[in-house]
Amino acid sequence: MKKQTIAIFALVIAQVFWGASYLLSDRALQVFSPAFLVTLRISIAAIVLGIIGVTTGRIQKVKLKDLKFFALAAFVEPFVYFLCEAKALDSGVSPTVTSVMISLIPLLTPVFAYIVLREKVTLTNLLGIIVSIVGVLMIILEKDGEMSVSMVGFVLLFIAILASISYTLVLRKIPEHYNTLTIVFYNFCISLCFFIPTSLIMEWNEISSLQINKETIDAFYAIIALALSASCVAFLFFSFGVRIIGPNRANVFNNIPPGVTAILSIFVLNEMMPAIKWVGLGIVIIGMFISQINITKVN
Repeated sequence: MKKQTIAIFALVIAQVFWGASYLLSDRALQVFSPAFLVTLRISIAAIVLGIIGVTTGRIQKVKLKDLKFFALAAFVEPFVYFLCEAKALDSGVSPTVTSVMISLIPLLTPVFAYIVLREKVTLTNLLGIIVSIVGVLMIILEKDGEMSVSMVGFVLLFIAILASISYTLVLRKIPEHYNTLTIVFYNFCISLCFFIPTSLIMEWNEISSLQINKETIDAFYAIIALALSASCVAFLFFSFGVRIIGPNRANVFNNIPPGVTAILSIFVLNEMMPAIKWVGLGIVIIGMFISQINITKVN
């Protein structure tokens, strides 16, 4: 099998895992509180990536002068990003809507890079954003103009989007000699300095009242699956795919998660969306494809 074929297969698997992660989070949130859920997920992922890094010798030492950038990156993502995403799901926002909203991140990142770093943005990227926003509105708005999701959940998802975009911009400040495994490993470890006190202070009552029963064990299995599939395997597969076929071609696969989440929600959660919302989902994906066409750039 050609290396490029393996890379494409790896990218598809990564995106399927990320698409399924919203359902796993939704399942775990039936038992665990949002901050504690993410704390467990990140802890497990950090241990696994640490073992991989030590075994392969790929984890590098971080220079003291670079720690401030690692700390800032860890604060915005995973801390703010995952906390807001989990709380949005916990507030009642469906996994499908969450996946669709989060899928806007690659579209909006170039716009914020233009605002903050004055990087060029393409006309097709702007067109893709407009098209995708139309699709999102079709998904989150009802016939009477009322939102089908809570305003709190919508705001939390928007904050998560801003946090992820900020993470991308902060990464530009981290020297290029650090490999991806090193960045993500330290990112996870440092973020636990935020997650652990937050979960203990804000959610101690929920944590202390947890009982070990079948439902709790099943929810914990969902967290383990989240950590291994979405935070470890998907990350490693996506990194491998990007190295082989390049970031531009790899970005096309970012269109997969919303569809995966929507389809799995039908079979797993019996979540049936009206036809208009399926059309909206299709429009969002079309907008994402449009944004990846590289033509005229605007200053």
